[in-house]
Formats: sequence, structure tokens, C-alpha cells
Amino acid sequence: MAFVCTEFNETLARSVDQVCSPTYTQMFEKVAKEQSNSLSNEELTMLTHYPNQITWYEGNRRQEIIERIRRTHLKWFNTWLSENYTGRPPYVKWNSAMINILLHITNLLFRMDLGDVITSDETRDTCRHIADTIKRILKSVNESNQVTIDPAGIPLVQELLQILFYFTLDSELVIYLKSLQLVDPMNVLIRTSNNDDEIHLQAYRILAVIMGEEDIKQLQNSSRIATVFITFIKNVIDGGIRTEGRLHNSLRSLKGEFLSSFLHT
Repeated sequence: MAFVCTEFNETLARSVDQVCSPTYTQMFEKVAKEQSNSLSNEELTMLTHYPNQITWYEGNRRQEIIERIRRTHLKWFNTWLSENYTGRPPYVKWNSAMINILLHITNLLFRMDLGDVITSDETRDTCRHIADTIKRILKSVNESNQVTIDPAGIPLVQELLQILFYFTLDSELVIYLKSLQLVDPMNVLIRTSNNDDEIHLQAYRILAVIMGEEDIKQLQNSSRIATVFITFIKNVIDGGIRTEGRLHNSLRSLKGEFLSSFLHT
């Protein structure tokens, strides 16, 4: 079980300052570019230890801290994403170190399911720009991989869909996502991802929020939807409490017409 801290102390203050420093983004970009299989002690401290300290904090200043990190890094993250990922091959296959540091920054910037709601118009507007960037990259992935997505590009697609799903937890961002006409791109990713469970899970969870009731009723792949969610729920139960948040998110998606669309076919 993860350690939980409720006291804002010097150690936590240092972690926040370091994550919000230019050194953090410089080190992140260096690791992302080099794709080394292991991180130095300095990189581990900056890119995993300090973010963990913040993630474990559940005190009354948490929202203030998360908002500071978002104000500091959201625009940078969008720029980094735009400049490094066109969606066209060749793809850089992310190693475990890259996937790990991406997990940490994604949790700090985008997770809204554990109480880290958006508290400023500036943050929400930047999230809209990130959604635009993600749509552009995914559109390019679809255009470049019309039969099957290059396996090296799968982690990129998984990461982008995960971020889009987190955006569905904010009611104002949902309105914006619906305006982006994402249904067709999601369906293409589902078709070309070679039954990748993570891509299917995220895509279906997004569709559950952005699709209209009549569109949901027309779903033709109800058995696949059921398989994805049942498999995921089983894996979460086997995985224990550390994946509890993902279970809550998935159960949230299985509601109303989306649920009945495959439970009654």
C-alpha cells in the first residue's frame, strides 16, 4: 500500500520546488531523447522520487500544489508533445524508464479522478490545447497506419488516450471533447490496434462519455466491449488496492445507455 502523508513539511516543499524548476523539464527532455535503459540517481530523484512525494501527499494544500505544477508545466508539456510526436512513423519505442517518468508526470498534470480537479480557467484552456494536439497526433497515426498500428507506436497511443480519458472527468472539457468529433478517430484506433486491451479500454471509456444516446444504441461490437471491461475489472481485482482508482473510473464509464448497449444484446 502506498504511503500517505498529510503534513506539508520541508521535504514536500523541496519536492514541489524541484518538480516546478527548469531542471525538471530539462532532465525529462534529456531522458526522453536519449531513451537510456536506466536512469542516474539524479534523474531518479528528480523524475520519480520527487513526484512520488507529491503524489503521496493528501493534506489540505494538495490542490494548491497541483495547480502550481499545472501552471508551471502544462504549456511546456503541450509544446514538448507537439515538437516531438507527429504521429507518423518511424516511432521511437519507449523503454520502461520513459514509460515510468511519463506515468509520474501524467499523474501530476492530468489525473482528476482522485480529487485533483481543475481550479482555473487558464489550466482548463491549456487542457483544450493539449486535446487539440492529441487529436492531431492520433489523426496522423490513423492516416499512417491504415491496417495495423506499428507496435512501436502503441505506447504513444495508449498515453494519449489516457490523457483524453482524464479530460472526460471535467464537465467543461467534455463539452470541448464532443466538439472535436473524436468518435470516428476512436473507432479507427479500435479497429487498427490489433485488439490491444489498453487502447480498447481507453477508447471505449472516452466513447462512453462523448457519444450521444442514439449513437451508443447503434454499437455493433458489444461483445468486444464486454470482454475488455470484464478482463480489466478482473485484473484490477487481482492487482489489489493500487489499481482501485482505475476500477472506479471504468465503472463510471459503464453506465446508462453505454452499459445497456452490450448487456442487453
